[in-house]
Amino acid sequence: MPTRIRGLPAGAVFLLLTCIAGCGQEPTVYGTGGSAGSWSSSAAHRIPGIDEASVTFITLKAGPPKGVPFVVWSDLANGNGGSGNGSAGGASYQGRHSADDGRRIEFRATTTDGKSGSITIAGVNYDLAKGSLFLVSARDDPPKVAQINFDLSGFPEGDALKALAKSNPQIREFFEKHKKIDAKSK
Repeated sequence: MPTRIRGLPAGAVFLLLTCIAGCGQEPTVYGTGGSAGSWSSSAAHRIPGIDEASVTFITLKAGPPKGVPFVVWSDLANGNGGSGNGSAGGASYQGRHSADDGRRIEFRATTTDGKSGSITIAGVNYDLAKGSLFLVSARDDPPKVAQINFDLSGFPEGDALKALAKSNPQIREFFEKHKKIDAKSK
């Protein structure tokens, strides 16, 4: 005869306790997710970072499913790459943007709790709580970085990024300020 606890079968008690302990809670998620893109233009008078750019959008997940999102947007248009991982100990992503002429920026972001995190860009550390959009101009050495508080919900992809580059005053002003005229753009 099955064991009963005050009129309930033991299996029902286990299910009830499991639901009380876990029902209504957010699932636990580990890893990274995101997207990346780059574009270039042969037009005269182009603005690096606007008309040619690389953009990486990553979310670090180490527990809460919302995670810690961030974007690195640079004026290096040759491409981007990176890799990430996650476990109960946290999540991390290491990425890079590069240009045809050999210029390159590297960045690494980490979180231990999936709610807060940090990123290192070109050797400088930033707290993701102070802003999640990083504009990077690699026209100088060391690169210039602007950390911006930016709502990343619904962040665009593909051609919509180009439209955002041209329409958002913070993005446009940063890259216009740091552009340099080179032989290609004359």
